[in-house]
Amino acid sequence: MRVAKSDVIAGLPAELARAIVRRFRGREMAAEAVADLLEGTGAEPRVVLAQLEAAGYLEKVQVDHRGDTWWDTTVQGNALAMASFGKPISRKTANRLVSELLERARAYNADPVKPLFLNSLRVFGSYLNPEIDPLGDVDIELTYGRRITDPKVVSAYARASGRSFNTYVDQLMWPQTELVQHLRKRSAFINITLEDITQLTDRSETIYSIDADPQAAPPPVDRSLVGR
Repeated sequence: MRVAKSDVIAGLPAELARAIVRRFRGREMAAEAVADLLEGTGAEPRVVLAQLEAAGYLEKVQVDHRGDTWWDTTVQGNALAMASFGKPISRKTANRLVSELLERARAYNADPVKPLFLNSLRVFGSYLNPEIDPLGDVDIELTYGRRITDPKVVSAYARASGRSFNTYVDQLMWPQTELVQHLRKRSAFINITLEDITQLTDRSETIYSIDADPQAAPPPVDRSLVGR
């Protein structure tokens, strides 16, 4: 998803709307969590979140014992959180990025040491329309599974990366973060979502499946661990 800085989203400047949904993405929080983003605008957090809810970017998840409403992003909100304001790319460049992405996917799955395995990649959005050129970006849905489920082993793998983690949960999430970073390779034009894109669109195309990759290390027999 690509938007212009001049766009207005749910009554807000596009950059501000994106900053707000990014704050909520992947975590449930109350309205006060975005008070600093609205400082100086004269806008009231609860009103702004209600606007984003009405536009389909946020949803209420609970009301706590103090009566405060907690919010989370929707699929559409997650798409906005990933949106960029950069210049579009040519279809030729997009095709090259997809080809390189597939090479990285195959390389990842060929390594049996990785704690995850990449199950599938599906492309959706403007890339599927050959008449659109240039493109804003390439939207990809990722599903993956786990080769290793023991938290101690996963934690050891994360520590071996040499990275520092703020929390133990961040450490356990490192394999997922690593996989996404490996696939994107810092490209600003590849958007990877773990959401079920059937909630967003009925048009997609599978561009990678582990079942069709003869070089992939065998996944666990129990494929029930496949998820997003």
